[in-house]
Amino acid sequence: MTRKRPTVVLTGATGNIGSKLRACLADTYNLICVDMNDKGDPEVIPADLSLDGVWMELFRGAEAVIHLAANPDPVQSWESTQRNILIDYLVLEAARRAGVSRLIYGSSNHVMGGYKDSAESITPDLAPRPGAHWDYYGRPSWSIDYGLGKFCGEEMCRCFAHAHGLTTIAVRIGWVQSGENRPVDMPDNADQWTRLMWLSNSDLCELFRRCLAMELEAGTFLVVNGMSKNSGMRWDIESTRAKLGYRPAEGV
Repeated sequence: MTRKRPTVVLTGATGNIGSKLRACLADTYNLICVDMNDKGDPEVIPADLSLDGVWMELFRGAEAVIHLAANPDPVQSWESTQRNILIDYLVLEAARRAGVSRLIYGSSNHVMGGYKDSAESITPDLAPRPGAHWDYYGRPSWSIDYGLGKFCGEEMCRCFAHAHGLTTIAVRIGWVQSGENRPVDMPDNADQWTRLMWLSNSDLCELFRRCLAMELEAGTFLVVNGMSKNSGMRWDIESTRAKLGYRPAEGV
């Protein structure tokens, strides 16, 4: 007798990370792929997640949600960040209404961007510090708005876990390049801060598989760092190993 595959809703399915996860999870899970732009893919359901609508019905019968949908521009406007925050709330609410048991939130290293020039070990327990950064020419590399929006999303995950028993895992995703995402593909102008946040494609898939499969008590809220095992990095992934059984295989 063939065992039925668990159903997982994947938002932001045509983005860089969403596309990689879709490719590696499709053999294990029945994926319901949702995105603002379906990019002509008939298997992706187009939906504006900033509007309370019929797309919420897609969550019914799903065991879990991987929520990645957002404007990922690190120098976006506050108006765009507000839309990201609204989407986060509506996706959490859709999961609650549908009785989904687990939601994995695609957070970001930008929540901790304000620690770039410090020497502290960046653990999930360290106080969040979204920051801004400018390059040598005074151009913004990232703004505080994007990281602040992701921190708001994490806190909403915490609230839904405590108030509604929805198990939520916020993954502070490191640097995932498009395509093959190999160390040799890193641009020459990438600084050490960025390099040491690298998360390989295989480790990305390993991490999210663990997020989906690890047994956790209902109503658990976790924040974990999502990087490969990069030598000399300040990002703590020991707690990710301990809480989720994450076993990264690559590193720089």
